Amino acid sequence: MTLPSGRRHRIAKKLQAAAIELAVRDGLNNITTEAISCAAGVSARTFFNYYPYKEAALMGPSPDYPEDATEIFVNSHGNLLEDLEILITAHISRFLDEREMLGHLLRLSETDPKLMALRNNAMLARRGRMAELLSRRLPDTDPRLIHILSSAIIAATNDATQRWASGAADDFVQTALDNLSLILPAAQLLGQRE
Repeated sequence: MTLPSGRRHRIAKKLQAAAIELAVRDGLNNITTEAISCAAGVSARTFFNYYPYKEAALMGPSPDYPEDATEIFVNSHGNLLEDLEILITAHISRFLDEREMLGHLLRLSETDPKLMALRNNAMLARRGRMAELLSRRLPDTDPRLIHILSSAIIAATNDATQRWASGAADDFVQTALDNLSLILPAAQLLGQRE
């Protein structure tokens, strides 16, 4: 699933922002889809054209990788890490103005099991999408290696997201790139003796 474009994307993000603002102010259990719709300036019917329930609205539209950067990554014959850095930079750069909103979302998900489950499902979906992209780029590679690598990539970017959104890191892009560069040294730990 890709991010909706144009007007549809703006409405989806407006609903997400309203949902998060209300949940922070009033508590997630105290808000309704009607309140979110009203705060976003749309009808309740419009809300359900975008999201099935309030927790989904807090998660926002599914953030797939940018299509143009995805195709460049899949079709490139350069260094895999360098090409991955380009893809991840293109992906997360779209969220640089959403730091506060992401921070609120992460804190809210820590206290709500349904929201945490949605967040975990989103990470699994991103891991699956990354595995698909790696499989397209490296079609002769053992699928087990693809899945292990995609898990490491998503763990690296997820850590960067959490650190940046919480204020523990200032530069989202650089934090993600630094984390990606740690994948190989982390794997090399498996061969070390104490």
